[in-house]
Amino acid sequence: MNLENKKQLATLLLAAGLGLITAFLLSQYVQNDIKANTQRLEKKYAAASEKQRQQMAYELGQMQKAFNEKLVQLKKEQDVQHKQFVKAQAEAQARAQKEAKSKKTPEQQPITQVFSVMTPPGKRAITIKMPSLSAVGGLIKSGDRVDIIAKLRVPDQGDDPKAEAKEITTVLFQDIQVLAVGTQFVSPATALMYATQQKSKMLNITLAMDPQEAALLSFVQESGDLKLSLRSPAEQGTNIIDVATWDGLADFLLERQGTKLVIPVTKKEEAKEKETGKKDEKIDVTPKIQIFKSGQETSF
Repeated sequence: MNLENKKQLATLLLAAGLGLITAFLLSQYVQNDIKANTQRLEKKYAAASEKQRQQMAYELGQMQKAFNEKLVQLKKEQDVQHKQFVKAQAEAQARAQKEAKSKKTPEQQPITQVFSVMTPPGKRAITIKMPSLSAVGGLIKSGDRVDIIAKLRVPDQGDDPKAEAKEITTVLFQDIQVLAVGTQFVSPATALMYATQQKSKMLNITLAMDPQEAALLSFVQESGDLKLSLRSPAEQGTNIIDVATWDGLADFLLERQGTKLVIPVTKKEEAKEKETGKKDEKIDVTPKIQIFKSGQETSF
């Protein structure tokens, strides 16, 4: 190999070495640049994150501060409201105590109207005691007008001293004024008053009656049971009413309802009829009810 070729080979080898060195140096530069950029980006991201964190921390701090201030404000308002409530409650209690001291009990209340003034001229006030159910179920008050119905035990006027008393039901008195129920004689009617009277077992009813009626009513109370029948305020006067008997009931049913009620004859009446000879045939004492429908009779 001549000298010229050797020089060319050395040049090539040198160029190749320089290229490798250049490539290595370039590679190192690129790696260093990438590493530097990466570190720069990391620092930039860390700075941005820190700034964002600080901003969030600041905002959270402001929110917490505002929240605490709101709590303090609410606490102050609650304290003010509580003080106002306590003050109002104390004033209400003081006012109630003052009113309670000044208010009189029903026994201490002055009576503005004397009960005797309520009694009409010519009448007498008489009180009867009866179950609430017998007094129109308690639905009665002063100023009402009633009829008085009595169930009486009338002694037998026959010769037999052992004969039992007969029971009859009749309207004793009509259009009687109610002066008072219990102690209520001027107060207006209320639902509470009626409810209280309905719950009461017994009621004291004070009536306005003439002296003769009052005496008869007092006598009747010893011999029977009484009931009140409430009248309409628009209805006045009295009517002739028969004594309620089985015969009267039979006549009423036949006339008003078309029902014939056959009244059984008692053994005493049967014996009396046989003695007087009014009726010798056998008497059927089985009770029957005859109903007339469309002209046809049905018995059972």
